[in-house]
Amino acid sequence: MRLDTAHGHILLSDRDTRDDGLVVLDRTAKVAAQFGLVHQLRSIEGIKAMSEGPAEPRRR
Repeated sequence: MRLDTAHGHILLSDRDTRDDGLVVLDRTAKVAAQFGLVHQLRSIEGIKAMSEGPAEPRRR
């Protein structure tokens, strides 16, 4: 599980393999959810969120 998460994270770091990284992370997230691996699922969600770029500033 951790190896697949790391693999997906590495693939996300390159624009040419980004889509492959998302596929790996999506597949890994499904398995994590199936087996109740909440910590791993949160990690995957965090990696995916970071790959989407910085969040827009909050408005006051």
